Amino acid sequence: MNKYLHYGTLLLLSAAMLSACQTTVDEEQKGVFIITNQSGQDLELKIYSTGNRQQLPLILRLPNTTSVERVSYGGAGNIAYPELFSQGDSVRLLFQDGKQLLHYCPQAQQTGGQCLPLRNLLALNQYQVEALSEQTSRFSYTITAADYALAR
Repeated sequence: MNKYLHYGTLLLLSAAMLSACQTTVDEEQKGVFIITNQSGQDLELKIYSTGNRQQLPLILRLPNTTSVERVSYGGAGNIAYPELFSQGDSVRLLFQDGKQLLHYCPQAQQTGGQCLPLRNLLALNQYQVEALSEQTSRFSYTITAADYALAR
């Protein structure tokens, strides 16, 4: 009798563990990040990581009135961060006439609103967010003539 009780307990534990494993598998999150240039100037974005000076910058060319879309995937329940966030902590906006504007935001501050300047390409709270489905969100940011006016 003890032997059957032992086997029954093992069988129940195995079934419970299998069921627990199946319920912890969550769907992967997808982030669609769109950056639009409405500054009146063609520009180039250079994304740098000040913590890793050997890493070459990620360069995105963005002619006036165009957009660039980057898609990334994140783990269950996490925001899918694009290269701007995972590869860098500063972005240099280089306008066609040579003017530049630096956006800097330490990774720990990207959701805290302590980036410079305050309206910042690296600050997640500066993006317009739209849920496209349960697992997919679109994050939109527009570079404007006001950004160009700040460039030196």
